[in-house]
Amino acid sequence: MLRRSPHFVHPARGVAQPTATADDLATTCRALAAILPSDAVFTHVTSALLRGWWMPMLDSFPIVACTDGDTTHHDRRGVYVRRCDIPAGHRERIGDLAVASAEWTIVELAEHLALLDLVAVIDSALHLGHTTIDRIRATMRKGRRGVRVLRRALDLADGRSESWWETMLRLVHVLSGIAVDPQEVVLNAAGVEVARVDLRIRGSRRVAEYDGGDHRDRLQHQDDLRREKALSRQGLQRYGYIATEIIHSARQIVRDAEEALGLTPMPSRADLWLTEARQASLTASGRAGLGRRLDRLTQQTSRRSRRANRASGA
Repeated sequence: MLRRSPHFVHPARGVAQPTATADDLATTCRALAAILPSDAVFTHVTSALLRGWWMPMLDSFPIVACTDGDTTHHDRRGVYVRRCDIPAGHRERIGDLAVASAEWTIVELAEHLALLDLVAVIDSALHLGHTTIDRIRATMRKGRRGVRVLRRALDLADGRSESWWETMLRLVHVLSGIAVDPQEVVLNAAGVEVARVDLRIRGSRRVAEYDGGDHRDRLQHQDDLRREKALSRQGLQRYGYIATEIIHSARQIVRDAEEALGLTPMPSRADLWLTEARQASLTASGRAGLGRRLDRLTQQTSRRSRRANRASGA
């Protein structure tokens, strides 16, 4: 029997790890692996987090593992163990941890993530070189839950994005029918690179970029001013957007692009983006919905305990 101590935390019954490592997912997974079946692999959100992908805007995620379809379901509080058949070719290792392949992980995430969040996950996997669009398509199974949203996400994915928010800014434009070129290299008259921009609005002299919190740093601000002058000398106009504008002012962002292209303003142009954003973790409603879907993968008590409680009327 494990003794309770402030020096240890217990991510699952029968498992202890030093409190100092409680926030380290890899250490927690190593501790949990000791009590899981030998064929178990970490998958879904856990595999994605271990790979360092850009995840939805939630404070916490369940730990999810998978065992062979023929294995008796292993029920542990603190870790959700799915019964599924992961082909041998989709079982990999990250260090000493068994995980599902990048492609299989994305196919599973498509069961629960909204379109915008799924595109960001795929963008990060592509950007890091963990997989390709073709490999993901080859892993898809017709009729599987989430396959439709995955098809849409693959059509929208672009591994040139360099952050979650860059992906969101790109999608504001793309879903509004505004063509953009991510990470375009800007050259001066001598052919020397002066900048690489987040998004160039195709057919215009307008550059749209995400400005994160690091842009408030004094040295970064100086570099931004130098870079903005360099873009201006090439006849380019830079519009920087912050996270709150992407969340709350998408219509204005689209209006800015319309102005750059000389298009007649059309307020409905941003409607598709706004519809998808309401379902994604950008918004409170989207986060709540995702939280409810992921709650099904969270076992605070075991099935046996729940059945006992129901039987006793508790």
